[in-house]
Amino acid sequence: MRILILLLFLCNFSFHGFANDIILRAKAASALNTVTLYPDSTFVKHSNIAYKEGALFEILEETKLEHEDNAQNQKFKWYKVKTKDGKTGWVFGDALAVILSQNEIPPQLKNFHQKKISLSSGFEQAMIWIAATNGRDNFHKNDFLNPAYREYYIVITNEHGKSVHLKYGGMSAMGKTDVMHFEMKDLTGDQVPDFILVNSSFPSGKLTENRNLEIYAIQAGTLTKIFEERLNLSFDKDNPSPASFKFLEIDQQSIRVEYVDYIDCQKYKAIPNIKIKNSPYERCMEYVTYTWQWNKQKKMYVPLYKESRTPPKAGVKNYGVTLLDSPRASAHTIKAVQLQDKLKVITHFEKYVLENGVKKATPYFFVQLPQGQTGYIPAQKVGFIKMQHADLLNKFYQNPPAAKIDWNPIINYIYIAPDSNTVILKDN
Repeated sequence: MRILILLLFLCNFSFHGFANDIILRAKAASALNTVTLYPDSTFVKHSNIAYKEGALFEILEETKLEHEDNAQNQKFKWYKVKTKDGKTGWVFGDALAVILSQNEIPPQLKNFHQKKISLSSGFEQAMIWIAATNGRDNFHKNDFLNPAYREYYIVITNEHGKSVHLKYGGMSAMGKTDVMHFEMKDLTGDQVPDFILVNSSFPSGKLTENRNLEIYAIQAGTLTKIFEERLNLSFDKDNPSPASFKFLEIDQQSIRVEYVDYIDCQKYKAIPNIKIKNSPYERCMEYVTYTWQWNKQKKMYVPLYKESRTPPKAGVKNYGVTLLDSPRASAHTIKAVQLQDKLKVITHFEKYVLENGVKKATPYFFVQLPQGQTGYIPAQKVGFIKMQHADLLNKFYQNPPAAKIDWNPIINYIYIAPDSNTVILKDN
């Protein structure tokens, strides 16, 4: 596992201007989280000169070729640097990350790069940078066959040159991670902005997206992760949920989570003592909510409301809908369903059929009426209500794709409530 320490280096560092590149990030050379300054661009000559995380340096030059890091089977360049105390030497590139040029920065981060910001704990006067480590995974003799290895960082540096950082993405033979959203808001009520990051990753060889929310805060002079939530929802193994991702509402000192969970019916508890057929085509559905609250004393989010699991609520879309005894076209009618009936959706039943040579999904819902009767209704005749995913699921079931992996709706799954503590970023 790669251990990260931060080594930021900057030519003529100031809050009024700068020249050349910045390097940041150092690989741990010891338990002290230091990086060694070597006399040349090899590991042959020994050196006792080391710098801790956050030191600033000026870049003088770099090697043209990348060199092997046998310990991690990767390749990086060497960089010649000048330290703030006047020393010069070489640092191996797996220990460093370099400031990105403007055209390399993701659109979500452009407004933050090289901007001044006021935080706390020694970062009352600080600046934000976007930077990266660059190298290759070393699988082949010919470098052009080796995949790029990159790690991307958001860096915060104070007026004294101390830096903290968070990783927001990367790429390697293992896959790729990108930033989807980045925002700064005071979420904890201390009048200091926190860092809200949503990233999206695709492991190598996989089509399914992984998505995460992370929130960081400056605490005691360090950048601390104060909240993390995996956003993915699944229908079953390696099959994404029609609901796609959890919905999160982030407000002052609270985070509310809600989603529709598709589960094995043997684990279903939302309606006690309900009889459910054990079918391989059936998944039980539960509407899940829970809330986290910021705890000032513990400096972390703690559960405010425990997880609640209830049946998703729905209604029929038009007159003439009937409750059926089985999920098939030849099913017998149990009774007519009224427009005013509030349904509890218990299961999603899905079987595939061929129509004119095309594979199509024909989902049904197993539901309970207000009077207690249960039965099946074609999913396209049912509309979900009273939950954030309602519109999304209604659209899905109106015309379900043959494979859920093909379902990729454009929707905002995270709502960040506005507040009066607007973060003002100033140009350098």
